[in-house]
Amino acid sequence: MFSLKEEGKLTKLILGITCSLFFMTCIFSIIKYGNSTLLGSLTDPNNDDVKFIRSAWILVDTGNYVYHTPPTATAFMMPGLSFVLAFFVTIFGKFGGITAFRVFQAMVQTGSLFMLFLIARKLFNSKVGIMAVILSLFSIADYWVTNLILTETLFKFFVLCLVYFSIYALEKQKTKYYVMGGLALGVATLFRPTIATFPIIILFIWLLEKVKFQNMLKYTAIVAVVFCLVLSPWWVRNYSIFHKFIPLTLASGNPTLQGTYINYDQSSAKTDGLDYTQFTYPAGSEIANNEVEMEISKYRLTNLVPKHPLAFLEWYTVGKAKLQVRDPFFWSPEFLGVNASMAKKWHKLTLLLSIIGGIMYYMNKKRNKNGTLVIATIIYFIAIYLPFFTMGRYFYPAMPLVIVFSAYAVVNLGSFLYRPFSHEI
Repeated sequence: MFSLKEEGKLTKLILGITCSLFFMTCIFSIIKYGNSTLLGSLTDPNNDDVKFIRSAWILVDTGNYVYHTPPTATAFMMPGLSFVLAFFVTIFGKFGGITAFRVFQAMVQTGSLFMLFLIARKLFNSKVGIMAVILSLFSIADYWVTNLILTETLFKFFVLCLVYFSIYALEKQKTKYYVMGGLALGVATLFRPTIATFPIIILFIWLLEKVKFQNMLKYTAIVAVVFCLVLSPWWVRNYSIFHKFIPLTLASGNPTLQGTYINYDQSSAKTDGLDYTQFTYPAGSEIANNEVEMEISKYRLTNLVPKHPLAFLEWYTVGKAKLQVRDPFFWSPEFLGVNASMAKKWHKLTLLLSIIGGIMYYMNKKRNKNGTLVIATIIYFIAIYLPFFTMGRYFYPAMPLVIVFSAYAVVNLGSFLYRPFSHEI
């Protein structure tokens, strides 16, 4: 499953060199940029990254998990990142822990590169796997994200593990692979809750493959048990503090409300003819704010969709999907000599090659059927965010899967161009 024993020396050499080069470049960027990559201010936490840092510091000092309004306990964010960061803060201190965490992320990102190779090799062959890794070396977002204190690095790794284990589970139909998949699903959910409904994809594949209903029940129960075991400490903690069952987070209100504004133009609230004075907002606490934000969202959609049905239909489908996919998750004007314009061009080329690769995949009658799982996962990452505020950041974890098909296209196009040349020789 993870072995490279059957790989040739050249494949091992290229994989070793590319992974080492990637890791060393990440370490260089950590040394070069330090805390200059923070998106917010440590003295006045005003962004997700610095709030995660403050959360970890308070967690180490008091044992209390907070986010927006210390010392109030939170259920606003999944706890994964704060707890991992707190581990490094405990060992290396407040600021040393941040640097150590970035180095750890460099290791995880390199692990993701290896997982990318394994997925591409499983679906196609080692040549496509190596090409996928090489293409990833040119993705500046992967180096930049390593320096951020956000969920992207760890979440992406566990998503890739989830996809890889799912491929084996669907192919082998063995309990151990579903257990591994359930574990990856649970851990990934601890970093970002939107992955929790990933089993819908497995159900879709089961129906396509006409898996027996008894087996569906069996494997669903196995994954559910493992998932619940992983999430149970979070559930127990939430119930003991908030006295109600909170399976994931209480943070859907704000992204849902922001998502109701077409093109995120919140100034339209002044001219849409609706009466917002009936709502008390802000409501004074995270939980109360979330509830009011959901009420306002329902109020807006109930009253505005009938007036502008086509505009909202376009916004909640093509409009938001385009915002997710169009640009890379790279918010730096320049990083390691690469500017935003260069990053966008590479991103668009990757997307174009991926579409070509997807077409080639379905044109191949001898294709590995599990490629549909990977494509469905890419679509999942677009669709799951459509009801909410969305952007390129949320599509970032799916980009390695996009690169798999980009690599497939490059390898096939290369073979097509080389064939007549080799024939002449």
